Amino acid sequence: MPKPKTNVVKTNVVKVDAGTLLLIVSALILLPLLITGFLSQ
Repeated sequence: MPKPKTNVVKTNVVKVDAGTLLLIVSALILLPLLITGFLSQ
């Protein structure tokens, strides 16, 4: 019983990590776009 539960928790942690990575990558992409937008104005 504990083994499947551990697997489920591990999958959830991996999903959260992927979401956090997506947020960081999107922030890194959006910040330069915002800066270039202000500079172009």
